[in-house]
Amino acid sequence: MQNSFKASKSYTQDSFSSAQIESFIEKLLGKEKCFTYEFSAPASFNLQPLFDNLKSEHFIAKLDAFVCTDSPLGKLKHSAILASLKIQNTFKIPSITTISMRDKNTLALQSDLLGMNSLDLRLILALTGDPLRLGNQPQAKGVFEGNSLLLLRIINALNQQKDINSENIHGDSKPIYPFCVLNSYANKKENLYRKMQEKIQNGAQAIFTQPIYDPNIAQELLQWCEEINAQCQTKCVLVFGFFPIFSYKTALFLHHKLPGVFVPQDWLIQMQEASLKGTESQVGLEKNKMLFQTLYKLHQKFHFMSANKPDLIEKIIC
Repeated sequence: MQNSFKASKSYTQDSFSSAQIESFIEKLLGKEKCFTYEFSAPASFNLQPLFDNLKSEHFIAKLDAFVCTDSPLGKLKHSAILASLKIQNTFKIPSITTISMRDKNTLALQSDLLGMNSLDLRLILALTGDPLRLGNQPQAKGVFEGNSLLLLRIINALNQQKDINSENIHGDSKPIYPFCVLNSYANKKENLYRKMQEKIQNGAQAIFTQPIYDPNIAQELLQWCEEINAQCQTKCVLVFGFFPIFSYKTALFLHHKLPGVFVPQDWLIQMQEASLKGTESQVGLEKNKMLFQTLYKLHQKFHFMSANKPDLIEKIIC
């Protein structure tokens, strides 16, 4: 399997160039494999220890981009924008900046995007954002100007050198590339289909899914994306979310507590049995590898997540 992977440029390059973003987009929208990895910036003044940990993992050479999270679960974290800039300059591959509509109004969002453009932070993952009630900042007040679709419309306007009110913005600009997220499962499939359709119609060039553990779900999502692209004459690409399960506790949490994720019954049963036998790591590794290989045969676009434990991904794809 590993022979089919072509390593991306590694972090040993001398500098990051703007052209690398366009090269990434070409690869993402094309037929080649494309791998991204989620970097969850902690509530810390110093990201260097996590960077050093990442540098020790061989799979980093296979990555095409990072995705920097924006205070998931409404908890205080390092700035996603500044973390993206740091990781892009450190590893010399593009960084996708997650921006949540929860924390900023349209004035602040537009200002950030203007400044980010000149720094070559032009890959944006638009989120509505987790509710603040889930987080650790009870004094914080949410901003409710709109959801991720509004951010997509802002980016579309900026790409035409206009603000959200259609006023001209002066100066040279570079293209901004908007992406979105999507649940991988819903009790009512028509609702999930409609959400995918809305995001594609509003200009999302890629949709990153929640973790997928059922190949049948993956196949259906791919079919939907192809169908909607044909209807809208667009070229949005689906990116499979992949979060490895190495414990019964994790399987239960994902299945019952993370909205939009479905863990099949056989996973739950086998991981429960493995937990009783003390073989969770071995069984988890086997199931994760099998799942990855099955999904890879369907589609070669993956977003890996591991809660800043890159060694877990290393075990599966290297």
